Amino acid sequence: MAKTESDAHIEQPNERQIQDDSAGEIRGRAIQQQERNRSYLETLRKDPRLLFWIGVMLWTLIVRGFEAGASGIVISVPMFRKQFGTLQEGQYFVETKWQSALNGGSNAFAIVGACAASYLADRIGTKPVVLAAAVINISSIAIEFSATSIAMFFGGKMLNFVAIGAFLNLCTSYVADISPLAIRASVIGFCNLSQCIGPFVVSIMSYFTQDWETSWSWKSIICAQWGFAVVAFAGHVFMPESPVYLIRKGKTEAAQKVLERLYSDPRDAGGHLERIKLTLEEAETQNSGSYIDCFRGSNLRRTMIAIIAFLSEPMSGLGFVSNYGTLMYQYLGISDQKSFAIGIGAQILSMSGATLAFIIADFWGRRPMFFGGCIGLCLLLICMGIAGSIDTNSGVTAAVGFYTMYNFFYNIGVGSTVYTIAGEIPTSALRGKTLAIALSLSAAVNTMWSFVAPYMFNPGYGNLKAKIGFVFGAFMAIFAVLAYFYVPESRMRSYEELDELFINRVPTRQFRKYVTVAERRAAEAYSVDQKIPNEEA
Repeated sequence: MAKTESDAHIEQPNERQIQDDSAGEIRGRAIQQQERNRSYLETLRKDPRLLFWIGVMLWTLIVRGFEAGASGIVISVPMFRKQFGTLQEGQYFVETKWQSALNGGSNAFAIVGACAASYLADRIGTKPVVLAAAVINISSIAIEFSATSIAMFFGGKMLNFVAIGAFLNLCTSYVADISPLAIRASVIGFCNLSQCIGPFVVSIMSYFTQDWETSWSWKSIICAQWGFAVVAFAGHVFMPESPVYLIRKGKTEAAQKVLERLYSDPRDAGGHLERIKLTLEEAETQNSGSYIDCFRGSNLRRTMIAIIAFLSEPMSGLGFVSNYGTLMYQYLGISDQKSFAIGIGAQILSMSGATLAFIIADFWGRRPMFFGGCIGLCLLLICMGIAGSIDTNSGVTAAVGFYTMYNFFYNIGVGSTVYTIAGEIPTSALRGKTLAIALSLSAAVNTMWSFVAPYMFNPGYGNLKAKIGFVFGAFMAIFAVLAYFYVPESRMRSYEELDELFINRVPTRQFRKYVTVAERRAAEAYSVDQKIPNEEA
C-alpha cells in the first residue's frame, strides 16, 4: 500500500533534531581534543570550582588513612595496651587474636561498605550514599572514643570501616569521572596522598601523647579524626551529584546544572555533557550495568587489570607495614619513644613519595610507574629480609632502614598508581562496580594477611621479624611480571578511546602508540568546532 504524504511526513526525521544531535556530537568530541591540547598548568588554572569539589572528595579520604593509621598505632600506645591488653612477662600486650581481629575485621567490613555503596550509588546517586557514610563515620568514632572494652572498641572500628569502604569506592569513582584529562593521574593519584596525611598526623600525635598516663594518650588520637570527618561532612552537604549518574538516569537538565557548577565556561559545561553522553552510549551498548557485566567480553580484561593493580597493595606488605609499623620497630629492639619518632619519619617518606608520584604521573605514564614500583619494592623487601637475617646491631639498623624506606618506594610507584589505573581502566557504566570488586578482593587479601602476619613475625610464633621481607619481596617479583604483560598505558586517553582500545583487543604494549578512531574524530570535531563561532559571528 502506498504511503500518504502525511505518513511520509511523519516518518521523516526531524531536521532540526538531526542538526542538534550532530552539533552535540561535534561539541562532545571537540571537548576531548580541547582537553588534550591544554597543558598541565593551564588545566590546573582553568576550572577552580571543579578542583575544589575534587578536593572535597580527596579530603574525605584523609579519614580513611587516619583510621587505618590509628588502628596500628593505638595497639602500640602503653596506656591502650594496659587498658585493653594482658600482662605478659612484666609488660602489657594486646593479644595476637585481637591484633588480627582489629586489622583483619576492618578489611572485611570495608568490603561490605564498598559493595553496598556501589550498589546504592547506582540507584539513588553518589551524594546521598556519601552523606550516609559520613554520618556512620562520625557516629562510629564516638563508639571507639568511649570504648570500655576491646570488644566495644572493635565494634566501633568495624562500623567505621563500613563507611570507609564506601568512601574509598565512591570518592575514587567520583574523582575519576570528573577529572580533566591532562591532570587525571595527578588528581586520582592524590587519593593515595590523602591517605598518607592521616597516618602522618597520627604518628605526630602518638609521639607526643604516648607517655601520658591517662586514657587520653590514645583517646586524643581517636577523637582527632572528628576534625577531618566533620569538615568532610560539611562538604558533602553541598557537593554536586555525579553528572555521570544523572545522565545515566536521563536527568539531562540536572546534569547540565551540575556541570555549570563545575566548569567556569558554560560552553565547556555543555561540551562535557555531550562527551559523557557519547561515552555512556558506547559503554551501555555493551553492558546492562550489572556485576556480571564486569566479567563479560572486553570488560573481563579491564576488571582483571583493576584487580591486579589493587591486589599489589596487600601483596606488597602494605597492611603489615601500616598496621604493625611501630610494633615491628619495638620487636626489633627499638625503644617505645624512638619507634614512634621513626614512625613520624616513615610517614614523611610516605607523603614525599606520594607527592612526587602525583606530580610526575601525568608526564611519565601509569605503566612505567607501576612496573618500576613493583621492581623497586621487590628489591627493597628482599634487602630487608637479608638484613633481618644478620643478628648484629648493624643488621638491625639496616633492617629498620629498609623497613622505613618502604614507605617512600611504595608510594612513589605502586601506591599512587593503583588508584589511577583502577580508576581509569573500567568503562564508565561499570566504574563503581569494577572498583568495588577490585577493592573488595584487595581488602579480602589484606584481611588474610592481617590474621596471618602477626603469627609470622610475632615472638613466640614464627618470629620472622624483618625476614618477612622475603615473603612480600617474592610476591612483588610476580606482580612485576603481571604488570609488564597485562597493565597498559592509559595516559592522555579519553574514556571513549579506552573503550575502543579494549573492544578492539589492542595488545597491552601497543596502547601508548595506537591511533584510535575516537582520537581522529575528536581532532576533526575540534577543527570544525573552532570554525562555528567565527561563522556565527
